[in-house]
Formats: sequence, structure tokens, C-alpha cells
Amino acid sequence: MRPRRLLAALPLLLALALALAPGLAAAGDLLVTVQGIEGAEGLIRVAACPPEGYPDGTCPWVARAPAQPGTLELRIAGLPPGRYGVSAHHDVDGDGRLGKSWLGIPQEAVGFGNDAPIGRFGPPGFEAAAVTVPATGEARTAVTLRYR
Repeated sequence: MRPRRLLAALPLLLALALALAPGLAAAGDLLVTVQGIEGAEGLIRVAACPPEGYPDGTCPWVARAPAQPGTLELRIAGLPPGRYGVSAHHDVDGDGRLGKSWLGIPQEAVGFGNDAPIGRFGPPGFEAAAVTVPATGEARTAVTLRYR
């Protein structure tokens, strides 16, 4: 009796799986235009962070490219839909981390999504630097690096 019930339910289970599959695979892209690059040493790194990882936590989505003076466009592909705080820095020494002084002041150029201004005592808040990534297609933001 059980095999017949399973066979009878199989079309329903298959239809349910197919209906849910597009939602599980939904992913958008984030295109970040990084402006104001002042040298060709090292890498330009862009990170998209969920609220709990912004700005100093571990951001699971990162793009990097060799630095070149002027402007670069970097794409982070396959982001789940949602809001992400965007940050970028010129990783001159190529160590993968933002160089900071003993006071925590960045020693490498930094910038944030939506060209959010850097405050006197730290980075802009999440909402100021956040971008909404759609389920399909792409979101765009601009970041101007600030050298100190």
C-alpha cells in the first residue's frame, strides 16, 4: 500500500519542488564603480556586508581587481536578494586587510556605498552605505576612495 501512496504523491512533490526552485536560486549582482584611485600598487577590494558584518566584520561577498589610477568597475555576482552595506579600500600592500593605525584610523584609502561620507569618528552607518540587491538583475552604487 505504501508504494502506491508514494507514487500517487510523486507528481505533487515534483510540482512543489519545481515551484520552489526559482526562489532558492534567486541571486542578483552588485556593480560597484570605484572612483578616485590614486595609484597602481596593490588591489582594489570591494565588500558587500549584511548588517551584522558591516563595516568591520567578515563580509562573505568580496570582489578584487588590480589597482589602476582613475576608475574601476567591480562586480559581485550571485548575491542573495537583500540589503548590503558596501565598502571599498585600496589594499596597497595586498594583505587582504584594511591597514589601520594603533588608534584604528585607516592607513589605506577607504570609501563606502552611495558615496556615503565618512564621519569624524568612524565609517557611515549601515543605511547610509547600503544598497538593495534584487532577486534578478543588478544593483549599482558608486564609491569614491578617500586618501588621508
